[in-house]
Amino acid sequence: MQPGINQLEYGEPFNKAFDQIRSGIDTTVDTFNQLVEKVNGWKWLLGPAALWWIKNNLDDVRGALNNVLDRVDQALEHQLPVLSLINISFRWVTDVKTPVSALSFVTTEPDNENLAKWSGDAASAYHAKAGKQRAAVDETVVKSEFISQWLFKIAKANVDYAVELAKIVTGVTGKLVQAAAEATTVIDLPWAISTLAKSIGDLVTAGLNTLLTIGQRFVDALGNVRDIATQVGDHSKLPEGQWPHAVRG
Repeated sequence: MQPGINQLEYGEPFNKAFDQIRSGIDTTVDTFNQLVEKVNGWKWLLGPAALWWIKNNLDDVRGALNNVLDRVDQALEHQLPVLSLINISFRWVTDVKTPVSALSFVTTEPDNENLAKWSGDAASAYHAKAGKQRAAVDETVVKSEFISQWLFKIAKANVDYAVELAKIVTGVTGKLVQAAAEATTVIDLPWAISTLAKSIGDLVTAGLNTLLTIGQRFVDALGNVRDIATQVGDHSKLPEGQWPHAVRG
């Protein structure tokens, strides 16, 4: 874990992004419905050709909104699991790495200064055992840091995804609100909706491409599960996956 990083630095922007997503979606749906109501209210003045043109543009807007809503639904399903993932990542540092690393010095530091004068077979056996104990401690520190980093990469990709999704929702909401404000007359309505369809289409396409890139980082992190298996499966300093015995009874 990088120095100076704490859990709130990623949990807070993650939750903030979801707050923006929820409020943005509510405004987006309401504003889109308002535009549809305006069209229905003025359709007797618009004529068949204009109505057909407006309908096509509204269908394009609806299609773009549905693409965003699909991503939102998926993200909302994973909000709590990702927060747990962030928490677990940091706990591997605070609850495992930090306390275990404190044992590295303790395992080889004599409790009594007179032990420094100790010699012979017993002393040699003691130092060999102590060395194995320290190696096991240091190896546990390395493994816990590796696992924490792996979980953190997955969590960070999810945070980045939520933040980018919030930007898309906020942008779409802004475009819809602008269109609703401009569609004040039956003459302005077709042009406002046509402009809306183009701007939202471009915005959503660019945003979804960015989400794909972030999603690939997430997949790549998951793909590194082999590295986790390698770390956990390495028993060179933890014989048979167990702590080396200091004393055999």
